[in-house]
Amino acid sequence: MKNIGQGVVTVGIFAILAIIVLGLFDDSDTAGLAVGKKRDIPLQAALMPVLVNVAMNAPAGATSVTAPPLATQPDFFSPKIKRSEAHWQGMEALPLTTELKKKLNYPMSIEGVLIDEVSLQSALAGILAGDILVSINNRPVVNLDDMYRQSRKVQKNKSVMLMVYRHGQWMRFQLSAVPGENLGFAQVETAPMVLPGDIRPHPYRGPCTDCHAIGVTGHLVPDPDGIVLPPPAIKVGVGRPHQDRGPCVACHRIIP
Repeated sequence: MKNIGQGVVTVGIFAILAIIVLGLFDDSDTAGLAVGKKRDIPLQAALMPVLVNVAMNAPAGATSVTAPPLATQPDFFSPKIKRSEAHWQGMEALPLTTELKKKLNYPMSIEGVLIDEVSLQSALAGILAGDILVSINNRPVVNLDDMYRQSRKVQKNKSVMLMVYRHGQWMRFQLSAVPGENLGFAQVETAPMVLPGDIRPHPYRGPCTDCHAIGVTGHLVPDPDGIVLPPPAIKVGVGRPHQDRGPCVACHRIIP
């Protein structure tokens, strides 16, 4: 049955391609798809009978043929948008701004990127959250763009030497890739997309578009972490599922 389903899907795909090709070269007005002629119906509408026929005749479990969704882009994305964070071998790095230096009591003369989270290979290397990455293989790292460029130069390496600033000391660490793999390079991101009309997230940091794209496609709605599932019923005598949330009866239905 699986082979039959795959065969039906394959026939449907070839049928779609045939319609497209015939439409491009057919000079008749009835085709409605000829080059240089006005299209009375959209191409998707012309293909719909084929798509429906394939879907209806495909056996259970067969893969259906559907048109791919159209790509959606932000309403506005500045070509000079700033990078807001980078991820590489388990480290998350942020721009070391003057504001962060003041908040974290770092010397104003220090230049680099702030490591605000570590895991995986970075943690194994000895890097700590709060370290300031200042060089990769003795090449200076002043900002996230530097981190990206310098990591690209060592992406095929198995290990690399990093220099960080930590509590008044300059320290070196060897960052090694997972055995059998290469280091790869840092992945950089911008700040989260902002909805059109939203209030400014930071009133004192300049235009929102310096760091944020503007649009409605950057967030999953609703936020999965914000979805509250209804509490399940609890049988009488069963231990409390949460030790610190008060009486179970406040949220759960107690059943015999």
